Amino acid sequence: AVTQPVFDPAQLEAFLARVEQFKIPIVAGIWPLLSLRNAEFLANEVPGVSVPESVLTRMRRAQDKGKEAALAEGVKIAREMFQQVKRTVQGVQVSAPFGKVEVALEVFG
Repeated sequence: AVTQPVFDPAQLEAFLARVEQFKIPIVAGIWPLLSLRNAEFLANEVPGVSVPESVLTRMRRAQDKGKEAALAEGVKIAREMFQQVKRTVQGVQVSAPFGKVEVALEVFG
């Protein structure tokens, strides 16, 4: 099973505890945020996606510095999520938001 994008590792851990009994592989979704608007859209309009206020705050601060700063912060957040969840799931699926493959690749370094 592939999860929605993960922005809250604690929420993923709670989900994993609930599905552990089914013994199915879980692949965590990772979404590099492109902008504050992108983060707010995911938080408010996409069912099943939880974007914590701490992530929104980080994106707000980065957006204040410009588009490139917001993108860099979004990639940084995605890298953090990847590092935090990779040992608890059987794989990760990094999305290329709006077809931006280069952004997805940045998550891996």
